[in-house]
Amino acid sequence: MCPVVVPAGRGAGDMEAGKAARSSSSSSASFGPQRIRHGYMKCMSLVRTQSGNRIERMYYRLGLTVGRWPLLTCVLSLLMAAVCGSGLLQWRAGMSEVDLYMPRGSVVHEAARFVETNFREDVRYESVIVEADDVLEPSVLRAIAQLEDDIKATRVNDVGWEDICIRYTSWFQEASATGGAPPAAKGGGPDGVPELPEEFKQTLQDAGLLKNDCVYQSLLKLWPAGLPDNLTRADVQRVVTKGLRSSQSVLTDISSILAGMKTNAKGEVVSAKAIIFNWLLKESNLTAPTWEQEFLSRVLHSNRTKPKGVNVYAVATRSYNDMLAQVMDNNMTVLFAGFSLIILYVIFMLGRCNLIQQRIYLSLLGVSIVGLTILTSYGFCFYMGFFFGPVHPILPFLLLGIGVDDMFVICDCLDHVTRQHSNLDIPERIGRAVQTAGISITVTSFTDIVAFAIGITTKMPFLQSFCMFAATGVLFLFIFEVTFFVGCLTLDEYRSAGKREGCCFIKLKEWKPNAMSQKNYVYDAFSKYIAPTLMKTPVKVLVITTTLFLVAINTWCVLQIDQKFDPTWYLDEASYPIQFYKKLNEYFPKYGKRAGVYLTNISYYDDAPKMHLLSQQLRRNQYLNQDNIKIWYDDFDKWLKIRKHEVENEDDYKGYLSEYLIFSKDGQEYLKDLKFSSFPFGEYNITTTHLPIQYVMLNTTEQQLLAMSTVFDTLNSLNLTKGQHAVAYSPDYIPWYTNKIVGEELLRNLGLSILAVAVVTLLLIQEIQITFWVIICVIFTLADLVGSMYFFGLTIEISTSIMVLLCTGLTVDYAAHIGYEFSRMPGDGNERAMGALRHMGPAVFNGGFSTFLAFVLLGFSSSYIFTTFFKLFTSVVVFGCFHGLFFLPVMLSWLGPPNYEASVHQNNVDDQAVVLKDITIPNGHCVSNVDGVEVSLVTENSKPSADHHPLPQNGGSHGGGTHGEINPESEGMLQGQKKEQGKW
Repeated sequence: MCPVVVPAGRGAGDMEAGKAARSSSSSSASFGPQRIRHGYMKCMSLVRTQSGNRIERMYYRLGLTVGRWPLLTCVLSLLMAAVCGSGLLQWRAGMSEVDLYMPRGSVVHEAARFVETNFREDVRYESVIVEADDVLEPSVLRAIAQLEDDIKATRVNDVGWEDICIRYTSWFQEASATGGAPPAAKGGGPDGVPELPEEFKQTLQDAGLLKNDCVYQSLLKLWPAGLPDNLTRADVQRVVTKGLRSSQSVLTDISSILAGMKTNAKGEVVSAKAIIFNWLLKESNLTAPTWEQEFLSRVLHSNRTKPKGVNVYAVATRSYNDMLAQVMDNNMTVLFAGFSLIILYVIFMLGRCNLIQQRIYLSLLGVSIVGLTILTSYGFCFYMGFFFGPVHPILPFLLLGIGVDDMFVICDCLDHVTRQHSNLDIPERIGRAVQTAGISITVTSFTDIVAFAIGITTKMPFLQSFCMFAATGVLFLFIFEVTFFVGCLTLDEYRSAGKREGCCFIKLKEWKPNAMSQKNYVYDAFSKYIAPTLMKTPVKVLVITTTLFLVAINTWCVLQIDQKFDPTWYLDEASYPIQFYKKLNEYFPKYGKRAGVYLTNISYYDDAPKMHLLSQQLRRNQYLNQDNIKIWYDDFDKWLKIRKHEVENEDDYKGYLSEYLIFSKDGQEYLKDLKFSSFPFGEYNITTTHLPIQYVMLNTTEQQLLAMSTVFDTLNSLNLTKGQHAVAYSPDYIPWYTNKIVGEELLRNLGLSILAVAVVTLLLIQEIQITFWVIICVIFTLADLVGSMYFFGLTIEISTSIMVLLCTGLTVDYAAHIGYEFSRMPGDGNERAMGALRHMGPAVFNGGFSTFLAFVLLGFSSSYIFTTFFKLFTSVVVFGCFHGLFFLPVMLSWLGPPNYEASVHQNNVDDQAVVLKDITIPNGHCVSNVDGVEVSLVTENSKPSADHHPLPQNGGSHGGGTHGEINPESEGMLQGQKKEQGKW
């Protein structure tokens, strides 16, 4: 017989008195605030009980199933990974920058496709800057001449400069006269003479009018026969001054290639500080990239003796990508070293420092889940038609941080269940652990999935693909955590229960754990020091004050951040392209990014007013380098006036134009900028025109966008007729326009992600107040994160925007675990906050610290992109842990919701009579069937132990991760399972 003992203070007299008091007040306050509050609590309790019980029951059954068949679960998980991983055979990568970054239908995307179809430029640029006290010194010029000779003598695979250079008549060598990519072949006819019609070839050669030299800019062209041996300084000054006054084209204009010039009273050049040389190669020649490599080696790493004070800088088309790849390769070693740090930390924190309770192999298998996730999610995404982009390599580190966090949560819950119910068998403990941890990791995983799923709706193709890979990665990571990892954890528990040591599985007959290994310092820190201290009122006030101060300061910093980007930031500060661009900015500030205006189906005779208006507006554009604007039809008009030709109709115009382009050396320079329907003699049309332009140095995203839009506006103002087209395009428009979009997309994705995260958190935690404070923590963390960018000297650009979006998912993890655990705790606000910190604080801290370890070594990198990784991920860990482990418990202790189950329980005691029963249950086990009263049951064959905890009566566990209790439905199921096993 089990006598039911009613708790102190709740005797029969008290109950009768309460009943009488209620009877006297019910008539006047039947629907008062107390009744409304009680109804609300009862409603919330019902919602939490019904939905919470179903989810917990589902996770309990999942854990119990995995616990019974762990090996089969692991094998099935590996099979799923293999099936999905076969999608790697559909690997898609290597897309053009236009298709990666530009939204389809955007002005830059359409311009790029137009140029690709109508005028594919076949040019690679190589540049050299020579710096000296005076580059016009004869000794310096001789050194430059020697360097130029070395460049022209460079041969790779029997291909030299003469074979791959751009020539004035290179367009004749194209297979199709209507445009398109030239063939990857050498020159056309003998001795490199282009394949011209036979009737023109001999005539041009005899007249000396066939200008088929390689196209390059060099001061030494002023001495066609080479530098004389007796060259004096006075000779140099005389020749250079004459060259400045007589230059007529962009390729012979030496004023644009000399910097720091000084002149005397007569206007004669006496000295210059720097000089730049430009060479042009054929993009279509397959040897060009290899030749560039040898070119850079000869210019930068030659053993030539240079005059004192002479410095040489160089850059080629391949330089940026080469140096960026080198930066990535150099720092990948550091990243994988961070991987090793995480593994060591997981090994140290997941197990105990003794022979049996160590979890070395479990830790390694847990980390290997990231590999399984990458295999599965990548294969799945390739099956879905997505591509692998430039930012995708950082996904493993993101997934590692999330996965390690879930591992710690599951293992901590199992440890709590084991401490409270060590007499249960292993599948039972695994079931209870997964039941307790399930909703917690579901909240964090699904909020991450939703946050990344929002990004799939972005306009930017590479970000859309990345978010798809990230969302599916987190989904499969979650699946593997609750299946494969739990299966491995079960097998490890069987090993530990069999007293087999954790390395070689040798059975130890007589073994006792050492006292040191049984201490959990992180758990003790939260239980004994952090949680009790944090609940003191002065400390609460300090935490709230600090939080508001940080948010206020960082919100102000957010408003100060610039939107600015320079692709050279991604390179190593000591790399040769950076050194070149510094000197370019110092000596040639007008040498900005190259671009082009492309015109099709224009009648240059009938539309002459529009074309001259275009050239006038381009020459008035403050963002363009006016020294380098050379427009063929303007120079053709000058040629007509000099020759005194009268143009009466379009046929006259075309006839004179043929003479200008073919029989004039000045006109031959423009052949590379024109495409014709047929050979430009007789009946032909100009199908496409290329007008080269060059911007001045633009230092901010705002300037770049304004410079780009002014050219677009100029073209739109031409009012061209149907069938005529005018576009402007440059490869540099891609990063400019991307930065414009990424700023807009960052705000949009952040707003939608926070809203979606709030909805998912509310659905899973089912507490409006807790969800509110969790989202406040997310917003505060993001504000502090973006504000810290200002102190770090960072700006809004592609890489920082992507990292902020990545961090959005991580910010939820730190707060959601604590918020959900608070909702499960019994007691008042302080007790529930302390309980949440004790039970989930260590797991949250370990997850955050392991994420920090992944990037800590990047703090020693000299690369901008990797130090940015370190700064932002360190910030999100620090601010996220601060808000999740300090601010959130403080706010919930004061402004958190009540324990609805406990409140409804208490009101039920006040609202109904209590019938005390004596219950007899065999084998000394008692289960209370008394509604509304928390009771202690004493049986004939057993007495309450010190660690006894009553099972909760209306769903959920009282102790969260500590007690590992189950709801009544699960309790009934467990009783049936126990009876089946003969252990009840």
